[in-house]
Amino acid sequence: MAVSKKRSNGSGSIYKRGDNFYLQYMQKDGKRKNITLKNSQGNHIRERREAEEAARKFLQEQQQLKEIETREEYLAELKVVRKLRARLLITLDNAFDLAQAKPHSRETSSRVLAVSRGYWFDFVDFVKSNYQLRTLDEAERMHADAYIAYIRKYGRWNKTISYDPNTCPKRKVFKDYERGGLLSHTTLNRYHSVCKSVFSFLLPDLGGEENPFAHIPPLKLEPVKRKIFTEEELEIIFKNPPKLLAGPLFVGRYTGLRLGDALALKWEYFEGITGYRGAIAPDFTGREISLIAQKTKTQVHVPVFPELNNVLQKQWKQTRRGEYVFPEMAELHLQKRYTKINTMIQNYLISCGITTRIEVEGRTRKQTVKGFHSFRHTFSYEAEQKGVPASTIKRWLGHKRLAQTQHYQDHANKQASMEGLKLIMQNSLPATSEPISGYSLRKERLLHLIQNASETTLAILETLIDNLPDNLPDANQAQESSAGHLVNGMNISKNVS
Repeated sequence: MAVSKKRSNGSGSIYKRGDNFYLQYMQKDGKRKNITLKNSQGNHIRERREAEEAARKFLQEQQQLKEIETREEYLAELKVVRKLRARLLITLDNAFDLAQAKPHSRETSSRVLAVSRGYWFDFVDFVKSNYQLRTLDEAERMHADAYIAYIRKYGRWNKTISYDPNTCPKRKVFKDYERGGLLSHTTLNRYHSVCKSVFSFLLPDLGGEENPFAHIPPLKLEPVKRKIFTEEELEIIFKNPPKLLAGPLFVGRYTGLRLGDALALKWEYFEGITGYRGAIAPDFTGREISLIAQKTKTQVHVPVFPELNNVLQKQWKQTRRGEYVFPEMAELHLQKRYTKINTMIQNYLISCGITTRIEVEGRTRKQTVKGFHSFRHTFSYEAEQKGVPASTIKRWLGHKRLAQTQHYQDHANKQASMEGLKLIMQNSLPATSEPISGYSLRKERLLHLIQNASETTLAILETLIDNLPDNLPDANQAQESSAGHLVNGMNISKNVS
């Protein structure tokens, strides 16, 4: 078979073997390759001019592919270099600030940011002390496991509280304090969440795939320890409150606003008030208070209830020309005199005979169970008791998730449990001096309650009944042993509650 002389065509050579034309060219790896030249219909090319055109197009496509591959290789190498650089430059010390510089779904208040920073650096101190880590990419799952396990068992790693004169200019004493004791489930979950979020924001820069904190499940929230105010306590609190505190206390009581939002309440937040500053106070009842919560930066929409209207109308006559509803307290809040404000409130509650703090096993400090925030829990509890839907209460309180609102309803569950317990104690046994007919009457009342009870109440009653002793006397034995069993029943009630 005759083979014609090869003719160079760019980086390849065309030659003819028999009736067909072929192309020989150099591949990327330096090896030569031969291909048969064909037209667009897939037929062998037998004319030299057509063969040269086909070879030119083929070699041009190969060159373009080569350039693309070179570009991709460059970008891939650049990506690797950037990741290596990031791993060296993103340290544990600057990781929190770098994470905050990333786009977030919502703004965070400066106070929450400061607390979150403290949570992160507790983790940083832990891994530096125990593993001598320096950069973020050095942190692995084992380090996250060890840290979370430690704080869940012993509390914070760094138990020293230090005050910086630059950030606390009005503080007179700058000695360090030791804080110890266990942390609540809520606080532990916040430590976990902050550490997890820092890694989530910075993992793409590091080229990492696994967040070392992602696999750790959060703790189940404990029942709310913040107690609501009783009717008797509320009556004492609002009988003669201090002039400075009266307004904010009423706002907390009838709106559920957090302390900071109540103190910094502005007239412009009230529906239909913007621009009006007349001497005649408007009727605030039913108007909606709309604001952005300082702590969570979420929208809050809560109506003014009649009980708050008189307080606002009196305040209108005094401060309507200003920006804030309670200017003196707002000034203290803006000056960040948080300790002074809280001390004023707590001292007043204590003067009302209210127990505000209790001893908690495993903690060195007493835990605050009643304070201004208790008004928020009381407001939520009363709204739920009056049949307000949880979704509406969520809107009033400005909660991010419905689960937060439902967590507040734990007070209602406790109250229902206590009512059920009282019912069991009153109706399970007749008194020694009461005839059996009275016992039958109580029995009918209990049956009536069960027939008309909600699912929640039934579940509570069922739990209480399950915990009663098996040897309770029947109607015939009741008169003989009611006193002894009543004592046993009281012991049971303590265990159930």
